[in-house]
Amino acid sequence: MGTLMKPLTVKVIAALAGVLLVAGVVGTAVWTNSMENQAAHAYQAKRARLDASLATAGQQGFTAADLAPVTSQERTLDSGVKPWFILDQAGYYDGLSSRVGQLQSQLTTLEQQLVDKARSDVTKHSDAARASIAQAQQANAADLDVQGLQQRLAAVTRAQGAAHTLKDYRAADQQALSVAQDAGTITTQAQQQNQQIQQAAQQLVAQDAGSLPAIQQAGNQAWENANNDASVIAYLSKELQFKGADTVARITSRLAKFTGLISSSDVNQAAVGTAAAQTYASQIHAALVGGLPAKSVIVSFQAQHLWAYEGDKVVLDTPVTTGIWGSGDFGTDFGPMKVLWRSHPWTMHSPWPKGSPYWYPDTVVQWTTFFTNTGESIHDAAWEPDSELGPGSQYDLSTRSHGCIHVPAGYAQWMYNWAREGMPVIVYPGDGSSVADQLTKITTDDNGTPKSAPH
Repeated sequence: MGTLMKPLTVKVIAALAGVLLVAGVVGTAVWTNSMENQAAHAYQAKRARLDASLATAGQQGFTAADLAPVTSQERTLDSGVKPWFILDQAGYYDGLSSRVGQLQSQLTTLEQQLVDKARSDVTKHSDAARASIAQAQQANAADLDVQGLQQRLAAVTRAQGAAHTLKDYRAADQQALSVAQDAGTITTQAQQQNQQIQQAAQQLVAQDAGSLPAIQQAGNQAWENANNDASVIAYLSKELQFKGADTVARITSRLAKFTGLISSSDVNQAAVGTAAAQTYASQIHAALVGGLPAKSVIVSFQAQHLWAYEGDKVVLDTPVTTGIWGSGDFGTDFGPMKVLWRSHPWTMHSPWPKGSPYWYPDTVVQWTTFFTNTGESIHDAAWEPDSELGPGSQYDLSTRSHGCIHVPAGYAQWMYNWAREGMPVIVYPGDGSSVADQLTKITTDDNGTPKSAPH
């Protein structure tokens, strides 16, 4: 009996051993596969977080070049080959996870370094812009330009204070760089103009043999011319958007920085002031005629003169007689007005009753171009000889008008035929005083309607 059981027992034991071996192998495989899956999932999760961090960095202003130290290494993660031996696969993914963790840490450090640099750059370039603005001021750049630069630099400071991301800091830095660059350009331009003025001043001293009175007289005349032309521009700007008004503001600002030199007892300093006045007066006049509409009429009360322009060309130039300054019951109004209508002929009827010192009999004129709704017009005046037109005639009781503008008969007819309704008519003091002063003498409202009584 024992002999028969022995082979059977051996076979059973062998079978059981085989089963256990297979079970062990299968169990090991299942365990190994589970570990591999866990390691792979952990790696993919870390990789996804890294990709999300890179995407966020891109939204915050980090460029592809900024992130290249990380992204270039991330791309190499996929270049490896997964081991064929199952027991090595979990370790393979663990190694990838470790590398991703290192890249995540590297990204955090890189972001902070770049933000710190950008913040430092804003401060450095803001300081450079501030120094450039100071140089522009020292070069006597136009106040409008300097103020604009200062406002932009203040905006940079506000942007830097509110910045949180790299994009914010770099945007502020670009603004600071732009301010510094523009300030440098403005400084260079101002310095070049200063050199030109110095050269012109030397020529003035040479041509006038160092005569201080002659140089000062020329400077004062140029200063008055500049004020008069700038005043016409200021008048026109009340009625229309004058092309080049900002340029004129910059020129007058520059001129103001030199004007005080004209009265200097030092002939060289006076020459600098005069050269600046002549230079900028010429520029203002060029801006005036360059910005005029298709047709316009300009009348200087001081000079008792009328100029008709077609664009930038004078097509009529004549002495005139106006009334007194139109601030009383009668007189010629100052302000930006325009042609309202024309008539040929026209009978002027006195608005004052007979017996009034201002009364006049009905008077027929041939050619009238009206520029106010109170009866002011450009017309002929047969009772006033052409020789009496011009400066001073506005104060002569025998020649001055009640507000109209007298011109020679032939010119009155020319004006009637040439003018068009809506065409600007600018009557201004023309006395050489400051623009602000000449603006205070306007006697019309913002629509060009006179505030004075009918004429």
